[in-house]
Amino acid sequence: MKILQIHVGMSLFGGVEGMVCGLSNEMIKEHDVTVCAVFKPSEHSPFYKRLSPDIKKEHLGIDRKDPILKSLWRVWKYFSKSDADIIHIHGFFHYYAIPIVLFHRGHKIVYTFHSDAFMENQKWEKRILWLKKYCLRRGWMHPVTISPESQQSFTQLYHIDSRLILNGIVRPKETTKANVVDLAKVTPQTKVFLHPGRISTPKNQVVLCRVFQRLIEEGNDVMLLMVGNCQDVDIYKQIEPYLKDRIKYLGERDDVPQLLSHAEGFCLPSIWEGLPLALLEALAVGCVPICSPVGGILGVIKDGENGVLSRSSNEEDYYVAMKRYLTMRPEEVNKLKKSARDSFTPYDIQKSAYDYVLYYRELLNDGR
Repeated sequence: MKILQIHVGMSLFGGVEGMVCGLSNEMIKEHDVTVCAVFKPSEHSPFYKRLSPDIKKEHLGIDRKDPILKSLWRVWKYFSKSDADIIHIHGFFHYYAIPIVLFHRGHKIVYTFHSDAFMENQKWEKRILWLKKYCLRRGWMHPVTISPESQQSFTQLYHIDSRLILNGIVRPKETTKANVVDLAKVTPQTKVFLHPGRISTPKNQVVLCRVFQRLIEEGNDVMLLMVGNCQDVDIYKQIEPYLKDRIKYLGERDDVPQLLSHAEGFCLPSIWEGLPLALLEALAVGCVPICSPVGGILGVIKDGENGVLSRSSNEEDYYVAMKRYLTMRPEEVNKLKKSARDSFTPYDIQKSAYDYVLYYRELLNDGR
C-alpha cells in the first residue's frame, strides 16, 4: 500500500508532528510511506532524523510568510501528481480544500481531527467551515477522531460519524542519568514540575505561571520548567515577568520523555485539547499528570487514580489541584505514579498504526 502522510509543518515539539512521525515509522515496516511537509523545514528541524531512513521525505518548499495562494497552488500541484493509495491529512483543511474537491475521485483521503472539532475552526477554517462540512458529508474525505471526547464534539458539529483511533506514542525509555531537571533544583528537596507545550492560547501558560508564583510565594519548595516552541509572542510577553529563579522557560528540546522521567509532575491546565502526546509520554514514565478536564484528557485521567484533575482551567481551580497534589502523602504519590504507568497500554503507537492501516484497507475495499 502506498501511503502519503502530509502535514503543514514538521516542527520540533508539535504533538501532531510527533504523531505523523510515529505512525510513519510503524507503517514503513510493511508499506510504502512518504511524509510531506507543506512548509519548508528549518535547517534545525528534526524532520529527517525523526523518521526512518526508509521513508521518503518531501516538502513543498513553501515559506510561512508566502502568500496563501502560493501555498494552495503548490499543494494542488502536489496532489495532482500523487499516486498514493491513501492520502492522510492532519488538520489545516484550508490548505487542502481545492485538491480535495478536485481529486477526491482519484484518491482515498483520510483527515484526522487532532483537537476539539469546534475549537479547530479558527480564522481560515471558520471561514470555509461550510465547505469542510460539504466535503465530509459527501464522503470526499474520511474523518478520524482521536478520543471519545473529540469524537463527540465532531458529531455535534458535523452530524456524521467518524472513526475513533486513539493517539499513540513509542514507549520512551526512562533514564537515571542526571539532566536539567535534577540540576535545576534549588535544594535537594525541590519538587520540579514540567510543562511541555507550545507557548500558545490553548496551553494556558499565563494561568500556569500565576499558580506557581502563588505556590512559591507561600514557601513551597517547587519549580516549574516549561518546554516548547514560542508560537505566540504576545503570550510569551505576558509570562516573561514570571521567568525567574523557580519558573524557567527552556525553549525547544528533544528530550521531553527523559525530563518527564525525572520530574515530580506533568502540568497541563489547557483551555482545550485533543489527546496530547506529552500526556501519554508522562504516563509512560510514571510522571503524575495534573491537568484541566478538557478534551481527550478526560478519557485518560481519572482524578485520584492515575493523576489529578482540576475543576476547570481557571487559576483558582488549578491552584487547588496543585495544592491537593503537593499535600499528598508519599505513598499516595507513589500509587499515582504506578497507576499512571499501568494506564499507558492503550496508547502504544503500534496499536494506533494497526488501527489506521485497518481503516485504510476498509476504504480501499469500499467501491465508493
